[in-house]
Amino acid sequence: MSSLNQEVQMLHHEVANGMQLFPPPINNPKDFEDTVKSFKQKPSRRKVHIRSLTLLNFFIKKQAQRIYKKCVVDKVVRELWNSTTANNKIIYKELCKQINSRINSRIGG
Repeated sequence: MSSLNQEVQMLHHEVANGMQLFPPPINNPKDFEDTVKSFKQKPSRRKVHIRSLTLLNFFIKKQAQRIYKKCVVDKVVRELWNSTTANNKIIYKELCKQINSRINSRIGG
């Protein structure tokens, strides 16, 4: 358990010293073109629904200097999400709506 706590602290440190996550580093869904492809690997007719926490998780993983266990990243994401302001959460939610709309319009939905 101690090593998990150490990993959480290391990831917190990387996040604190890295790019700003609130507001999101990418504010325009058009700038998200290449990144969106990683969310939808296989072509299908199913609608994609990216959530705010998924997006925050993606930004944290992208910023991390090394690969962390899923439970470590999830814990840091939850802590950051729970400690941010309602306004920052709204910005992430709106960005997700725009991204989902953009992806799903290409699928044919």
